[in-house]
Amino acid sequence: MHNPLLAGLALAFVLLLGSCRTDPAVPPTNNSGPEQVLKITVRPTWNGAPFDKTTIHAAAGDQRIKVTELKFYLAPLELTSGDETRQLFDADLFNVTDGPLYRTISVPVGTYQGVKLGLGLPYELNHRDLATIPPNAPTGNNSGMYWEWATMYKFVIFSGRFDSDPGGTGEPPYTFDIHTGLDTCYRTREIPFDLHVTTTDTARLTINVDIARFFTDGNQVLDLSQGAIWHGMEDINIALKVADLQVAALSIEP
Repeated sequence: MHNPLLAGLALAFVLLLGSCRTDPAVPPTNNSGPEQVLKITVRPTWNGAPFDKTTIHAAAGDQRIKVTELKFYLAPLELTSGDETRQLFDADLFNVTDGPLYRTISVPVGTYQGVKLGLGLPYELNHRDLATIPPNAPTGNNSGMYWEWATMYKFVIFSGRFDSDPGGTGEPPYTFDIHTGLDTCYRTREIPFDLHVTTTDTARLTINVDIARFFTDGNQVLDLSQGAIWHGMEDINIALKVADLQVAALSIEP
């Protein structure tokens, strides 16, 4: 005889056993893939030749130029692959007065088609609370790049001596000291560049900073006799011109 009560109890027991079963754990998936070292060089040049801070150069506008300091933020630095980007760092500080600087970063193996970079600091970094940043970090208090009066950062320190007489001799007689900054001077660029990162060899990327091009892009000229000092409170047009010229002076090669 069929007993509905016993049948119901049996079904409940089967369901209980099913609910208590433990499925095998699924191992985590590692999507990071193999990586390789990328060596980054940031190299100052003058018309493509190695830069020397003791040299007096002939610059656009019939100027004699001696650069004594060049220090700047790159923020960020990214590689592009199709619609994807790979950030190498969010901000770093480079003082290339004495020559090239180097960084090594691990990146995923693959093919990249371009480099995105910013000269200066984007808004969110430019307005961070200095007290929350380690002093020796690139944007820390020991960087020498913070404007207390503006509670923001200098983006580029570009200093030296100049002469508007191309026939002059000896040390140029006049000082220039241009510190771009404020949010209006932040500049970005995307530069096409084929980079193949393999498992078998260190990858290389060089950012050239052609200081001669700080004075002209082939159209406009930075004439220091018309303004050689900018510390954030002078005519903003000088700083905007300098920011445009400086970011255009960056190029990429292996």
